[in-house]
Amino acid sequence: MPDTLNADNVLDGFTDTVVTVGIGASAGGIQAIKAFFEKVPVNTNIAYVVILHLSPNRDGKLAEVLRSFSRMPVVKVIQKVKVVPNHIYVIPPDRHLLMADGHIAVSPNLDSEDSRAPVDIFFRTLAASHGPAAICVVLSGTGGDGSTGLKRIKELGGAVFVQSPREAEYNEMPRNAISTGLVDAIMPVADIPSAILAYRNNLASFPAEMNTAAKPEENQNALLEIFTQLRLRTGHDFTNYKRPTLVRRIERRVMIKNLPNLTAYAGFLQQNAEEVHALLKDMLISVTNFFRDKKAFEAIQHDVLPRIIKDKNAEDQVRIWVAGCATGEEAYSIAMLCAEQTLNVIDAPKIQIFATDIDEPAITHARSGYYSINETADVTQERLRRFFNKEGDGYRVRREIREMVLFANHNFIKDPPFSHLDMISCRNVLIYLTRRAQERVMETFHFALNTGGYLFLGTSESIDASGNLYEVISRDEHIYKSRQVALRAYPLPDAVPVLHIDPANAAGHIISKPEIKQEHFTYGHLHQLLLEQYAPPSLVVNQEYDIVHLSERAVPYLQLAGGEPSQNLLKLIRPEMRLE
Repeated sequence: MPDTLNADNVLDGFTDTVVTVGIGASAGGIQAIKAFFEKVPVNTNIAYVVILHLSPNRDGKLAEVLRSFSRMPVVKVIQKVKVVPNHIYVIPPDRHLLMADGHIAVSPNLDSEDSRAPVDIFFRTLAASHGPAAICVVLSGTGGDGSTGLKRIKELGGAVFVQSPREAEYNEMPRNAISTGLVDAIMPVADIPSAILAYRNNLASFPAEMNTAAKPEENQNALLEIFTQLRLRTGHDFTNYKRPTLVRRIERRVMIKNLPNLTAYAGFLQQNAEEVHALLKDMLISVTNFFRDKKAFEAIQHDVLPRIIKDKNAEDQVRIWVAGCATGEEAYSIAMLCAEQTLNVIDAPKIQIFATDIDEPAITHARSGYYSINETADVTQERLRRFFNKEGDGYRVRREIREMVLFANHNFIKDPPFSHLDMISCRNVLIYLTRRAQERVMETFHFALNTGGYLFLGTSESIDASGNLYEVISRDEHIYKSRQVALRAYPLPDAVPVLHIDPANAAGHIISKPEIKQEHFTYGHLHQLLLEQYAPPSLVVNQEYDIVHLSERAVPYLQLAGGEPSQNLLKLIRPEMRLE
């Protein structure tokens, strides 16, 4: 088998991990849990952990209820215990739990955030400790608890099953889970145990199908067909992504659909357009949360932002780029920290945060600034009061924070970067890219940062691919600083025709391949040729915001109104884009 398919087993890094099913529910959940376990065989070689979203002051009798009919031992977790197969573990509602090293540890809820979304927090720790061996189940309940945590399950390769809302006594938890678009199966609760067993069996057997040397060409052809279907039907090209990572995501879809191999899945993909978009959703899982990795954000708050802001005044601008912003929580977290830093500064600089992603639905969510009570579980009560407005069952980021952030659809591998930046935050994206793509991104970020600007990476990422472009500020928190190096040529995007500008010619002669006759170009010609080739729609304005030139693709963003004609961008831009 070629190296590109020697992936690493689906359970890479989790080979000794017990497959564990996490079950979350609230109102009406006890009956659903009973119906679930009545269909679970005695010897499944799976461990089950149950948590109900109840008032912390209510010590439910769930363990006693389960013991009355379950054929497996039921353990009420009140201290650290080892997780073993064929056991049911019940977490009291007033406890915060952590799963690690094959154990469950519980502690009292010290923070209000712990009690706001216990199922979400449970699913996160289950995902972190079990990876692809984590399976979560969302049953009857009110509210949206579980819908945020299940994203982490999917990000790390696990599976998600949800009780059919039509059957659930209270359908809000199932419906909120389904609305994420990441649920693998929706079914009556009595059918979920058999689906879990089928998934578990595939989890154990499918890598053998992938790693066998018997069908290398067949598997390669199947993968080629799958990637082609993705590119043709969605426009997304995964050339720069690590092949083993992509294969694992595809394997998971094969197992969920209970298909025998990649070839069968490629055929299924051709016949089912909706599966192409389901696969894309798995490839582009937008997983984040407010102030993710608390210690890292404390370092940004206390060490990085004060250094950035201290030498700036009201005439200056703090420019920050959040690359791969997903649904916006990270960008707004940094905006809140900036607001806190400049609160009592008389001549505080303007804050401008650029937040970008290739996932358009995620960007749309981010622009709205609206988050459920579960999505804001990591925000302190003080920050909720200061930076959010209560709206329905959730919270909307206040306008003054939203106006700090400009969201845009942007591919930082291929699209031109922002410039003159004080900080870039790009977290948990580089781990999915090839070594070559990582090197390119590091060069792009260095080009975009001011000398001495800061780079903030995810907990599993480092500057190893950057050569000598950065120095370490905090290795533990993955914070780095841009070094001044010899002038480097910024590499043009790979996916476009390469245009070479002759630096010896101040007028801007252009030589393309194949070579064409040189001729003199105006700045308008230069702008048109360069930007139409590989840049997003763009325009040039003067100091009064009058348009002096624009690319052809920028026209749909403008709108002529009645009255005296104008060339002013602020008057011509479509009304819905004026705030941006």
